[in-house]
Amino acid sequence: MATQDPVLPGNAAVPVLLDFLSSVPYQLTAALVRLGPYISALRQLAEVTSWSTSWYDSWLAIAAWWALCLLLELTVQYLLPATFLFVYLVSKWTTPRRTSGSPPITEQNLQATITDLVVLQSLLPSIPFEFNEGSLSVLVRVCAILYIPYLVITHCISLRVLFGIAGTILLSWRAPWTQALRTTLWKSAWFRWGVYRAWSRLSGRPLPVPTVSTRDLTIEHERNSARFLFMIYENQRWWMGLDWTAALLPSERPSWCSASLQPVPPPSAMTLPGDSVVYVGDGKGGREKRTAKWAWEEAEWRVCVRREGSAVVRVEKPLPTPKGEGPGESQLAKVDGKMRESQNAGGSGEDAQEDDGQDNTDEDPETDPDGWVYGDNKWENRSAKGGIGKYTRYRRWTRVAVVNETVEVVGAGDVGIEQQTRQNSTSHSRESSVDNDRGSPLRQRLKNALNRQSISPSSSS
Repeated sequence: MATQDPVLPGNAAVPVLLDFLSSVPYQLTAALVRLGPYISALRQLAEVTSWSTSWYDSWLAIAAWWALCLLLELTVQYLLPATFLFVYLVSKWTTPRRTSGSPPITEQNLQATITDLVVLQSLLPSIPFEFNEGSLSVLVRVCAILYIPYLVITHCISLRVLFGIAGTILLSWRAPWTQALRTTLWKSAWFRWGVYRAWSRLSGRPLPVPTVSTRDLTIEHERNSARFLFMIYENQRWWMGLDWTAALLPSERPSWCSASLQPVPPPSAMTLPGDSVVYVGDGKGGREKRTAKWAWEEAEWRVCVRREGSAVVRVEKPLPTPKGEGPGESQLAKVDGKMRESQNAGGSGEDAQEDDGQDNTDEDPETDPDGWVYGDNKWENRSAKGGIGKYTRYRRWTRVAVVNETVEVVGAGDVGIEQQTRQNSTSHSRESSVDNDRGSPLRQRLKNALNRQSISPSSSS
């Protein structure tokens, strides 16, 4: 009797836990798991203050704020030890008892923590204005004008009540009824004119010129974007008779590595992360679908170049293409491979730590016109010129990518992470480098060998 495979939901079609553990360092995973309960508590607090959950919780938060403002002095003076004892007993009763050994980390734990972080980021209020060069003078002017009214108000009303009123305004600012009240008031032309006139008098700035905006005529989803700078180090060593090559010693950094000296693919094979979809609850019984899509903002990779007395500039350079193997390079590669195998078998990694332990001493060193930084046999004593005693060099390839997040409101369902297929976002110059390398003797020999191997079984049959 044939067994039927279990049907997985749409957001569980990919082993998210395995992908997460494979692509994210353990330190970050452990930090997410340990901070999971605190992140969940912060999410609940943010949802209460933003009125995304039940209104009863938000009203209780306002009542608790008034109790804190009015009874704080009395509580600290008479009930502080009893308060600490009460908090300890409540935390002891509500915290489940731990058995021997910590429970294993599941996919649901990671998804819940990441979902809490996404919800926290979405609930963060946006700054209604931007600071520029004239903001400081405006702020000083407003504070100077409002200082006398502030002294009069604090003399007539106690600070407890003022703090309670200010906290109530902040806690109820995102409530649906306050939003409806602000929207209704802002529709009044007289109210807007009064606000503009009052702000013009306080700040000393003229009234804004009325303009016709077409933004309200179009409806679009919320968009969030972030820019990331990818940096890849190209490392080379000088060999007698071979000049500068990517064949390095087994105890050194790889020929292509990151800033932390971890091996990475070359720029021609660099791919962006795949598109990801996260479903989070909106607090109203529905869900929000947040889709993150990656794309290159720059057309080509650029090399960091810094001349003496100038800042770092990023200059476009042609990507290095793989060269055909000569006799010397082939023998050197074989020796390099055998030395790496013997080192891995021995399990000694002291040389690698001693060699590259102080790599980040100078973040922006001086370079030559091509971006190379030269060093001695131990990658030290760096300078912008090669010559006697300079056996190693490196340069930094950089490229900016942008991730755009779109938010859509969808129906009720499961929440979690849905990993999409990885997109093939390689460099444009990858195809050209492959085309240029098709005529190399090594590639032709490999191609002929594969063709003979595929033809021989068919001819024998």
